[in-house]
Amino acid sequence: MTAIASLLKTQPQPFRFLLYTEWTMLASCGVMAAIEAWQRQSLPVQHILILISLGLMGWILPSGKTSFRYLYTAIEMGLIFYGTTLGYLHILPTLYLIVLIRSCFLFESPGRWIVAGLSLVMYMVHQFQYLQRVMPLMLPNIEQQQIWMHQTAELLMFGLGLFFVSQLVNTLLAERRTQEQLSQAHAQLREYALQIEDLAAVQERNRIAREIHDSLGHALTSLNIQLQTAMKLWQHDPTEAQPFLEQAHRLGKVAMKEVRQSVSALRADAEAEETLEQQIASLMENFRQSMGVTVTSSICVEVVLPPTVVKTLYRIVQEALTNICKYAQATEVRLQLQTTRDRVLLSIEDNGRGFELESRASGFGLQGMRERITSLNGEFHLETSPEAGCRIDVSLPLSR
Repeated sequence: MTAIASLLKTQPQPFRFLLYTEWTMLASCGVMAAIEAWQRQSLPVQHILILISLGLMGWILPSGKTSFRYLYTAIEMGLIFYGTTLGYLHILPTLYLIVLIRSCFLFESPGRWIVAGLSLVMYMVHQFQYLQRVMPLMLPNIEQQQIWMHQTAELLMFGLGLFFVSQLVNTLLAERRTQEQLSQAHAQLREYALQIEDLAAVQERNRIAREIHDSLGHALTSLNIQLQTAMKLWQHDPTEAQPFLEQAHRLGKVAMKEVRQSVSALRADAEAEETLEQQIASLMENFRQSMGVTVTSSICVEVVLPPTVVKTLYRIVQEALTNICKYAQATEVRLQLQTTRDRVLLSIEDNGRGFELESRASGFGLQGMRERITSLNGEFHLETSPEAGCRIDVSLPLSR
């Protein structure tokens, strides 16, 4: 059953106006048959059935196996050929144009030209049969040369008709395929646009996550250390805990400021009110007051840095100090920032306990640093080992 269904698979006529053209030609043949019936006073039933059959066959075209499509075309040509043997209608052979139109939807170029060639050959046969019938009935004063010239002109006109009809239908099919390809390309573009939108949303979520981790995480880590120290000192001497509580209060304000800035960043990135030197100096001073660590910094920025580079450097310093505060147990931190003709170089080093690089290489803080630097086509290098401190080197290109 599946094989039969595949063999008999059909498709509707894709162009309605071609279907109406076919019906117009069939109707013209029907009118000629009616005129001949009125002259002979007999109804050409077989002619009418042939025309009706051809009209119904054009309503649905086969799209199954090639053999079935050739059979379909052969039946059409056979019906027209048989109709010419029933009492010749001079217009009937022009219906081979209908066969050619339908063949353009059934076959590729070689098959179409085969059908066109067969149609032309059969038309020539019909013209020869016509001459054999009408020559004995002609008057003696009618020259045979005029008759042959007339038939030759009809043959040429039919051949040109086959050619132009074939080109017309081929053009329509090419335009239809182009429209389908454009529709598919448009659908793919919509799909790509949705994928880009999803990717942009993921990147934005990652950016916001880095912002919250680097900014708010740093402030809350320092605040937590100050509160823990104040709680321990409060049990023995509340006056000694007072400076740590004041520092915790100040860090709480900083945390609130970072939250507001993160919320504002969801709407738009505003330019920093302070220079990079001022921001880093403030960050290092807060770190020194919070941790009681010796801080040494050397900042030499001789060019105007793009806002994205300024923000990236600030967040990297912030995250590095947060990691030192949480894990390093360092007593000294050294920071160096300088610019060259086409790059900005940042180095942060501590004398803490260090760590095994493989054990924390995938931490969120280090991962956030790498993502920030990679987004600017920069370079990130980390050196550390147990009990040997840690050093971070960053190099970012500067566009001219």
